Amino acid sequence: MSKKKIIIIVVVVILVGIMAYAAVNKDKGNAKEVQAETVERGTVVHKVAASGKIQPVVEVNVSADVAGRVIRMAVEEGDWVEDGQFLAQLDATRYTADVERAQQVLASAEASLSLAELEKNQQYKLFEKKLVSELVYQSAMVRYQQALSSKKQALAALTQSRDNYNKTMMLAPMSGTVTQINKEVGEMALGSAFSQDVIMVVADLNEMEVLVDVNENDVVDVALGDTTEIEIDAIQDTMFIGVVTEIAHSAQNTNMGSLDQVTNFKVKIRLLDPPQEIRPGMSAAVDIRTDVQRDVLFVPIQSVTMRKPKLLEEKPDPEASRVDSAEMKEEKDLDPVEVVFVLVDNENGDHKEVIQREVKTGIIGDREFEIKSGLELGDEIVTGPYQEISRGLHDGDIVKVTKRKKFSANGG
Repeated sequence: MSKKKIIIIVVVVILVGIMAYAAVNKDKGNAKEVQAETVERGTVVHKVAASGKIQPVVEVNVSADVAGRVIRMAVEEGDWVEDGQFLAQLDATRYTADVERAQQVLASAEASLSLAELEKNQQYKLFEKKLVSELVYQSAMVRYQQALSSKKQALAALTQSRDNYNKTMMLAPMSGTVTQINKEVGEMALGSAFSQDVIMVVADLNEMEVLVDVNENDVVDVALGDTTEIEIDAIQDTMFIGVVTEIAHSAQNTNMGSLDQVTNFKVKIRLLDPPQEIRPGMSAAVDIRTDVQRDVLFVPIQSVTMRKPKLLEEKPDPEASRVDSAEMKEEKDLDPVEVVFVLVDNENGDHKEVIQREVKTGIIGDREFEIKSGLELGDEIVTGPYQEISRGLHDGDIVKVTKRKKFSANGG
């Protein structure tokens, strides 16, 4: 072989190598940058978030049953009181007079009854001796019955008057702490059987609960006895534990008739170990643990997206035969399914590419989805950017795994 031919062959080989290298680098240059993680196994906890106010489990409004001016207040807010302890006094002048009047009416009724009874007995003896007619005796009996009835009415009026008088003294209905006082000495308490005029509130602060609003879409997952994590705004960096004790059966609607209408249900959560610093009315945020799955596969939430499903069977070469148009339409009309993009090596093993894999998810945690099927432990999956996962990536796309960019406060 001549020297010239050898040079030509060497040049051709070099050109082919350059072209191949350029093609490979071109493919690598078109690679999409993604972040990736491996599928792990662990515990996934589903939580329902809600917010509300702290309140005592037992709280009693001390209100006036009779009208009167407050003339004495024996306690202050924050005082501990025992069951039956004196709290406040209303002006009892009117009610004292009512008691005295009722006593006099009773005395008069008792005197009338004595006279009627004496007359009845006398007329009975005369009637037995046939000295008076039966009509005269029966008249005396009727007057006796009327006097007896008047005495009973006077007794009832006296009982009512004494009851009203006793109600001018406000007594503690339970042992607890005075959490609120609404009246001052000199103010008028409007006692009514139809509306409360609350003078003060007594509550047991040893047992506290959180009353929260849970959205109608989440309340179906909440059950009695579910444990909760509670954060109180006034007590930073401390997590408290609670238990769901009550779930409302009727809804609370806000912004009725508008686009912003919200339907919530009241849920009560008992604090298991309430701190002494908390007060009724403090704001709190709770996470209700409605479901826990242990030793399951999970992936980050952003890894799962909705895409049209792939055909289960490979379509033949379009040059060999045409795909039936009805089959194409059927594929187009399929509903989107949950998918994850899995990283695999290409045939030559010189770069990574992604394949779309349908998965079945379970409960959702704070940052992860439970995976029931479709993935295996150790699979490498795409976790970002979300724009690529949601619409940019497709089967067979070449990718380059990079680290997520971090931004520091100083701009570095």
